[in-house]
Amino acid sequence: MFAKKIIHIILILFAVGHFSSCGTYYDKSVGTEKALIQRDYVKAEDAIVKNKFLTRKRNELLYYLELGKVLNLQGKFAESNYNLNKADYMMEAYRSVFDMALGVTVNPALQSYKAEPHERILVHYYKALNYLQLGDIEEAIVEARRIDLSEMVNNNAVNGKFKKYGKDPFGLILMGMIYEADQDYNNAFIAYRNAKDVYNNDETGLYNGKFPESLERDLVRTSAYAGMSYQSDLEKVDLPHGEAIIFWEKGLAPIKAEKNIFFSLNQKNGSFFFMSDNLSIPIDYNFAKNDPDFDPSDIGMIRLAIPYYVQRVDNNLTASITVNDQQKKFTLIEDIDALAFQIEKDNYLKELGKNLLRLALKKISELAINERNPYAGLALNIANVATEKADTRNWQSLPSQIHYARIPLQEGLNKITVNCSNGQTKTFEIRGSGRKVFRNVVSY
Repeated sequence: MFAKKIIHIILILFAVGHFSSCGTYYDKSVGTEKALIQRDYVKAEDAIVKNKFLTRKRNELLYYLELGKVLNLQGKFAESNYNLNKADYMMEAYRSVFDMALGVTVNPALQSYKAEPHERILVHYYKALNYLQLGDIEEAIVEARRIDLSEMVNNNAVNGKFKKYGKDPFGLILMGMIYEADQDYNNAFIAYRNAKDVYNNDETGLYNGKFPESLERDLVRTSAYAGMSYQSDLEKVDLPHGEAIIFWEKGLAPIKAEKNIFFSLNQKNGSFFFMSDNLSIPIDYNFAKNDPDFDPSDIGMIRLAIPYYVQRVDNNLTASITVNDQQKKFTLIEDIDALAFQIEKDNYLKELGKNLLRLALKKISELAINERNPYAGLALNIANVATEKADTRNWQSLPSQIHYARIPLQEGLNKITVNCSNGQTKTFEIRGSGRKVFRNVVSY
């Protein structure tokens, strides 16, 4: 009988061993990173398709995000949007009760991946970019509206606080560009104005009130075309032959690693706190509700595995742009590195409290089961320890930063060359026909 119980425990170890031995998502996607850095986008696509981790149901959203991005890099805009549309749909889909329960009772890493707030904006950036390069302005306008919805979702998640990442001025500027491309100057002006408001009211330090120089010109131009009043020292500059909007995507976004923090449960004046070094996290849960003799020391030390962002190697790349033999400069419009760390800061204490409560309740279950059956209690303890892994998933093929240049086109053919400090160059020949033309360039 004893031998059978030992065998059962060993089987549980094997069952959870696969999960516990897994490394981070970055460890599983190094092949994709290497291919991207080598600019072998076909190989990067192959690495994503063959990544067994991404084929799991809970990682399906990540699969479509990563694949959609590398297909954009290959210029396969329709195929890219086929995958990004699937990802977009999954971002909006409701989670099942079972999926939510996994995160609350077992581990968030076992749940279906839920996109980070800035990823919700960037999926629309790539979708809109794809549609615009396919010449489908109507679908691009749909993406402008989708950006607006995502902006509201993100803003509502932080209760409209300017001290946290909510509204994203990059998404709003992109909305303005799309509406302006459709000659909807009223909505373009509103989007640009809202972007400037975010820059001016930000309290996170992400923007410091500094908005791109071209934004003021965009406000002057679209307000005049829309017949709206806007006070500025700048004069309206027409774009009779159209405009090229070039996005330069630099480097790779941060990855997530795992670290462990140890906590003890303490009680003071009837309230419970988790303590670790200088951290004291109050928990809105009464552990003694059903057991007046509950002692926090019964819980013992709790090991919490948490994810944290790590910035990837910054090659300090710079880039300039030459337009018809004249030098222009790029302007930073989206610092994805900074956004990732800000979102981590915004959610740190909330996520700590939620996960500590999860672990404490698991520990209480262990103690209760152990009183009835020590072998079952031991098995549950092994399972709980093995499944305590940080959720290190994030959209890793994103750039670290996005810069842009707005270039008034001349009549006829315009030669535009992006020169990167790593020796990489990209040349576009764009005809000035009165339209807005969108392109993106990537360098690592």
